[in-house]
Amino acid sequence: MTSTTNTAPLYHQVLDEIRRRVTEGEWVRGERVPSERQLAELLDVSRITVRHAVRLAVAEGLVEQRRGVGTFVGSPERVEQDLSAVRSFELTLAEQGYVASTEILEVGTLISDLTLAGILRTDPATPVHNLRLLGRGDSTPVVYYDSYFTPALGREMVRVAHELRDRGQAFSTLDLYRQGSFERVPTMLSQTIDAVLASADLVEHLGVPEGAAILAIESVMSDDEGPLEFRRAYYRADRYKFAVKRRVSIGATPNS
Repeated sequence: MTSTTNTAPLYHQVLDEIRRRVTEGEWVRGERVPSERQLAELLDVSRITVRHAVRLAVAEGLVEQRRGVGTFVGSPERVEQDLSAVRSFELTLAEQGYVASTEILEVGTLISDLTLAGILRTDPATPVHNLRLLGRGDSTPVVYYDSYFTPALGREMVRVAHELRDRGQAFSTLDLYRQGSFERVPTMLSQTIDAVLASADLVEHLGVPEGAAILAIESVMSDDEGPLEFRRAYYRADRYKFAVKRRVSIGATPNS
């Protein structure tokens, strides 16, 4: 593996070799790649060098690590979501050739802090419902949803989530409103987008290296009476991208 003419660090040379095997089709999408020990023997380098290179390959989207299973060749393409329309999670992935699935990670109630109470317009001492979901595409984690609902809405949202889960249907919380019997449903969606680094919780659930880039979207879903849901959604930047088309109106400028 070591080259007398290549001055790049050894782990970069291993990364280049992983990239070559993926891009040239020697390792194909979804295929399990050799273990760290096998790669170290194959490339005649240390396992520490291989481990560093694999972490970079994961961040680049060349491979993905599945906890307790192994390392697999990743998808070279990212899911693209059009922000100008609200689409179902399952349909968004299906249109781009992925099989979507949703796992319920956690359900519970908590006493909201002042910030959450202000967003949902509830008293700080009022319990709110929390629902955490993990969305996958072709068995690969792509998005982590962390939602908070007003008390009147939360129980029904959780019930519908379990119903769809039991039917094997993929969903996000927006999809739940279409399935349940709700007196109120969102008519307005307010969102902000940010870039964050993966926390320990996101590393565990999304299968990314610590400090990997994550696209974070905070959403407030409301109707004419007020807020219904506050949601934080965390998308893997190596698996997801957003697109939007906007009209441009260019009028005459002064002194033109």
